[in-house]
Amino acid sequence: MTELPITLAPIISTAELRALGYSSQTTQKLIRTRALIPLARGWYSPQQPPTPEIRHRLITLAAMRTLGAGCVASHYSALLQRDLPIYDADLTTVHLSRVARGRPVTRRGLVVHRPIPAEAVVGPQIHLGLAIAQNGIVCGPMACLIAADAALHRGLLTREDLSQALDWVRGHPNTGQLDAFLRRADARSESPGETRLRYAFHLMGHRVIPQSLIRDGSFCARVDFELVDAKVIVEFDGLVKYGRGEEADGQPSGRDALIAEKVREDRLRELGYEVVRVTWAELANLPALARRMRAAINRAQARRGTGQRSQSA
Repeated sequence: MTELPITLAPIISTAELRALGYSSQTTQKLIRTRALIPLARGWYSPQQPPTPEIRHRLITLAAMRTLGAGCVASHYSALLQRDLPIYDADLTTVHLSRVARGRPVTRRGLVVHRPIPAEAVVGPQIHLGLAIAQNGIVCGPMACLIAADAALHRGLLTREDLSQALDWVRGHPNTGQLDAFLRRADARSESPGETRLRYAFHLMGHRVIPQSLIRDGSFCARVDFELVDAKVIVEFDGLVKYGRGEEADGQPSGRDALIAEKVREDRLRELGYEVVRVTWAELANLPALARRMRAAINRAQARRGTGQRSQSA
């Protein structure tokens, strides 16, 4: 027997294989031929997980099935289950939290945390706000803010949910900055990059309007950020979304999209705006980005001054 049974289950255990009549020798042959992909001790996937995130989800599922109903996925393991973005996470380690009495457990690839409040369990899952706060504890406050922005943007929780979650973790180690970061959570951010850039503006002292609408007659453009105090527009990593050679969601792609974006930016400049594009790499060097922003603000102010002098002349 060298063929796997047809199953819709994403994972299968050694015990389940034996119950179906697969010997240890047959299982090893399936592993060698890549018909079974080892995930964790005693657990396999019938296909290669295409990304580290999906592999982590499967290993999380295996850990939960091993430990039973006394645990739920938590921290970034719970966020990945709900397809929320993570940041600076160690995907080789699964995080679970107990829902009943029991001691914490730490071993290679798995951490089982202390019991959580009963009211923080919603059906078979942990309260999303608590998972976000827990994620901030192990991955830092920026990871917490990125996940909170995404959850608010998708309507998965409210600010009251985040406040409740902070109450649940108050007094735990590494929670000192979470409150300050979560107060800045904003549903208007549409990606982790936009969240990081918005926080960078906060550090630079720039007030911005996320997802601002610029209108002039029949022309309307939605931009990632518009500065409040200067005619400067900032787009995050705009070139990346035009790098694909196929259409997505009915939108133009490749060369056509790049041309359309250039026309759009030219129109914005005609309206007197400076347009700044920011990439992921620039977020790692905020002093250099601050200098770029200051130069753009200076150009916008000089252009405005020139325009005012021309009108008065």
